[in-house]
Amino acid sequence: MSGVPKVAIIGAGPLGLGFAKAIAAEPNAKNIFGSIDVYERRPQAGGLWNHTGDKSKVTFALSESKANKNALKVTDNDPHLSPMYKHTETNIVKDMMRYKDYPLPANSNTFPNRSEVLNYLLDYQKTIPDFVNFKFNTKVQSLLKNTDNNKWELKTAESGETQNYDKVILAHGHFDTPFVPKAEGLLNWFNKDPTSVSHAKYYNDVERFKDQKVLIIGNSASGIDISTQLLTVAKGIVMSCVGEPMFKGVIEDSTEQVDRVIKYDFENNRSVTTQSGKVISGIDKILFCTGYLYEVPFLKSYISGPKSLITDGSHLRYLYKQLFYIPDPSLILAGLPKSIIPFPFAEAQGQYVARILSGRLQLPSTEDMYADYEREVATRGNGSTFHIMGNLKDAQYCNDMYELIKGTENEGFVANFWDEQMMELRKKTGEIKKSRFNVLVKYAQGLREQGKPFVALKQN
Repeated sequence: MSGVPKVAIIGAGPLGLGFAKAIAAEPNAKNIFGSIDVYERRPQAGGLWNHTGDKSKVTFALSESKANKNALKVTDNDPHLSPMYKHTETNIVKDMMRYKDYPLPANSNTFPNRSEVLNYLLDYQKTIPDFVNFKFNTKVQSLLKNTDNNKWELKTAESGETQNYDKVILAHGHFDTPFVPKAEGLLNWFNKDPTSVSHAKYYNDVERFKDQKVLIIGNSASGIDISTQLLTVAKGIVMSCVGEPMFKGVIEDSTEQVDRVIKYDFENNRSVTTQSGKVISGIDKILFCTGYLYEVPFLKSYISGPKSLITDGSHLRYLYKQLFYIPDPSLILAGLPKSIIPFPFAEAQGQYVARILSGRLQLPSTEDMYADYEREVATRGNGSTFHIMGNLKDAQYCNDMYELIKGTENEGFVANFWDEQMMELRKKTGEIKKSRFNVLVKYAQGLREQGKPFVALKQN
């Protein structure tokens, strides 16, 4: 590596902070790197854990998508909107929802609420050396690779100025662009009654669902959590499920469970038809809890052509270890996988990236990286499944990252190796959360009997 590299990290949420800490911990980092700049569009660290409060003025629009034949295009009018809702709590126990050697306060909830996580992240940022420059209230407008000087040109929306970087880490997360699956009649329904269709990103509390028959599309964590809250006020809840629910046996008795919705018919008594032919009528509100697409709206390079990084948003392509963009490894993508524990995952990736950037470790040859990528595609699939890491695959990935830094552990940041104790806690987390959900369902039913809307339930 020639010269003194300048590094940009885009995003100061859990991923960006984990990477910044690891890079700054490299031996002599202050002199090795020309600068380590962290760009964050919000006023402070924390990323999506910065709850944006009242969402009633956010406009949500659906239209045809040119990029994805299986989805509708979603737009809104709030560039800083967080998917966090008023009574969010994590699905991960506090002993895992943390960085190494930096536990949450002892009095934190077992499943920390959004405020606890945000405060934790704000405190953690203070432990990062001050030669890391945090640029808050700074939105990246354009990121372009200049092939003449081999530099990344980063332009911000606020100043319009352009800074040059040798390496760029995209740590902006993947919870910005809602995925709304395309289906017959849905766009017509939205056009006839726009306020009746929404996505979990725009959910804040139960108020607008009072006395409504609500169709929830999706039965993963957000679908179950929001449905539980809606039990307090909704006239009825129908859940459209594809495959096994994430927490089986939690809410099925309190809701009507149906299979995949394939047709929306606004004119026919606001009804939907499922794949099995079941018809449900009289639906007042539709809420998509269907996750998000991968998007890098500010990236102006590598977005077209046969080796483009992004196609339809279902996944990102040509990545070595789900991290380095193989055609140009100066572009690094943090925390892309789903079904992970984000804090230790960021540290596991960050320790390896830090050593590559400082020159203490070298990437394999381009040929070897492509071969590794093709093996991973053969195992995981070349589509939306590519980034899914359930069933302890994230733990194995973290340990693989640890193996990659072997021989350099005596200096710099070293993430936790997932030992049997960590693995066991990871396995138990789902069951512990399921127990919590069972308590919440009974609690919500009790609130309904009292005529009260959902508010957070105190934990142990």
